[in-house]
Amino acid sequence: MKGLEYLDTIYQAIIKKIVLRIDYQSFRAMKKGKRATSVVVHPLILKEFNNRWFLIGKKENEDKIYTFPLDRIEKIDFELSVDYIDELFDADDYYKNTFGVTVLPEEKALDIEFLANSLNAPYIETKPFHHSQKILERFEDGSIRFGLHVHHNFEIERLFLGFGRGIKVLSPRDFRRKIHWQLKKALEQYK
Repeated sequence: MKGLEYLDTIYQAIIKKIVLRIDYQSFRAMKKGKRATSVVVHPLILKEFNNRWFLIGKKENEDKIYTFPLDRIEKIDFELSVDYIDELFDADDYYKNTFGVTVLPEEKALDIEFLANSLNAPYIETKPFHHSQKILERFEDGSIRFGLHVHHNFEIERLFLGFGRGIKVLSPRDFRRKIHWQLKKALEQYK
C-alpha cells in the first residue's frame, strides 16, 4: 500500500517530537490537476482505519487538527529549523464521538437509533460499531434496536450503507433521510 514507507519516519517524529515537512496532495487537488503542496506539520499521532494509515497533526501556526492519509503524501522530511510545539493531545477524547477518522464539531454528533434484522443483530451486538453503542430493545424475531452517539461523517454513512437491508435507521430524521436517499440513488443505478 502506498505511503506505508513513511510509517517509521512519522513514528520517530512523534516519539522524538520533531516537526515534519510533507508534500501532500489532497483528493480535491488531485481531481483538479493541482500538484502536491508542501506543509509543515507538528505530528501528534498515527491512526489506522479500515486498513489505511493517517498522520494526525497540526499545521505550523494553526490550531486546527488535520488528518493526512499516508497514501496522499508524496514526500516527507524532518523540519529541524522549526521547534516542535509540545502540547497535551488526548486521542481518546478527540475521537470519542467519531467512527473513522473524520472528526467534526461536537454539534455534529447524533444520537442514532437503528433496527438490525435477526441475521445482522448478533454480529452487530458482538462487534459494536462504536463504544457508545447500546441495546435499546430486543424483539422476539431476533432483531435488535440499537442506539449510538457519533458524529455524522462520511465513514458512519458508509458503515450504515454497507449493511443495506440488514439495518434500518429509525432516527434522527435527517440522518434517516440521508441514508434513504443514498440507497435510493444506489438502486437507481441498477434500473
